[in-house]
Amino acid sequence: MTLAKPSRLSALSLVAALLCGACWLAGAVTARRYGPTTPGGHYVRVTPSSLTMAHTQRPSLTVRVEDASGQPTDDVLVRFVPSEGTITTGTSHTRGGTVSGTFTAATGSDSPRTAFVIVAVEDVEVTVFIDIVPAVFGR
Repeated sequence: MTLAKPSRLSALSLVAALLCGACWLAGAVTARRYGPTTPGGHYVRVTPSSLTMAHTQRPSLTVRVEDASGQPTDDVLVRFVPSEGTITTGTSHTRGGTVSGTFTAATGSDSPRTAFVIVAVEDVEVTVFIDIVPAVFGR
């Protein structure tokens, strides 16, 4: 059995895809730091900072709250305000420095649109933009 040699173009495509994946992971891990908040002096990180989803998906947003030295801060109120749909959380106060919420798009329309969620910690607000696209089946 003889295996065909991969073309130079397919090898370059593979390398490019791996680099894009590595950049995406690095961006997800090193979320931008916002703050300090007033009056608590907390810093806020939100991941992802933006996303694209099918209207039937339920993506998760994670908020990390930390002190000036980067240590997680507990029992800090985090508010989620979606432009449409809902955000479901287990708690609205940080535990282990984090709060996660699951976004559900509004029902009734499968047309492309952009929604947003405002994440608020004291006086710091971070906006996460969400591109909602129709689900495509059978392709």
